[in-house]
Amino acid sequence: MSQTTAWSPVEGTIDEILEQVSDPLEAMRNSEIPCVIIRNAFPSAHCEALMERFYERGHLYDPREVGERTLHRVDIGTSLGKHANDPEAFYAHSQGTHELFNTLFEGYEDPVATLYESLQRLIPEKQVMVARDPDGRLYGPSIFRTYHYGAGHTPHYDSVSKRSKRYNFSVSRFRHQYAAVMCFQNSEQRGDTGEGVLYRAPMCPDFEKPLTEKRFREYAEETGIERVQVHLEPGDLYFFYSETIHEVPFIEGKKPRCVLASFIGYSEDDPEVYLWS
Repeated sequence: MSQTTAWSPVEGTIDEILEQVSDPLEAMRNSEIPCVIIRNAFPSAHCEALMERFYERGHLYDPREVGERTLHRVDIGTSLGKHANDPEAFYAHSQGTHELFNTLFEGYEDPVATLYESLQRLIPEKQVMVARDPDGRLYGPSIFRTYHYGAGHTPHYDSVSKRSKRYNFSVSRFRHQYAAVMCFQNSEQRGDTGEGVLYRAPMCPDFEKPLTEKRFREYAEETGIERVQVHLEPGDLYFFYSETIHEVPFIEGKKPRCVLASFIGYSEDDPEVYLWS
């Protein structure tokens, strides 16, 4: 279960979530709730089987034993952040990701489709789709991120327009950015490592200094900012407002953590919702 605080996730089936909060995205954006968690959104047995397939086909590996033998996150999919400085390479890589995902899940349920369909049910008035350029070129739909020992993220927020300022990409048109994360494999050390932490702190100028100085965790403790760590089992899926400050405490132990993730572009007055990785 997720850590219980006065600021707690809303979880359950999609119907149960919507019974508790009619507009989950607005509630997250207003910091009324940290996130919504859909338990057992995807079969855990399929997570385990697909993880084996990823290794068998060479998509996953220990970066300390392959290539330059340095620690880095291992991705299956296209990262806009990694390729943003070369748009042509980004779109070419994205096309390859679509081709890979067309066959990668054969014989099992499609976890990317599960993620998209879950979001569509949470916001039925919108049209959920893969992000695309005005000329029709598609972004990567989702990405599998695998974190080995020592990998993670310090406190930060994500926004292609407000943080990265990538105005040459169509996803910058959206007023708000969210994220979806599905657990595929947990690291062996559960505690305070590996699983995401959300702070009740939508980005504002007051937070820039402690973020830049890499001391936001201490700042949050000093100022009494609420936080919650989201504990997931394989197949659980959660959505949160990525413009609120969050972190992934660095992995410990030999077993890596793997998640399927997408960013979500959303505006109240836009009928379309874009997803990308």
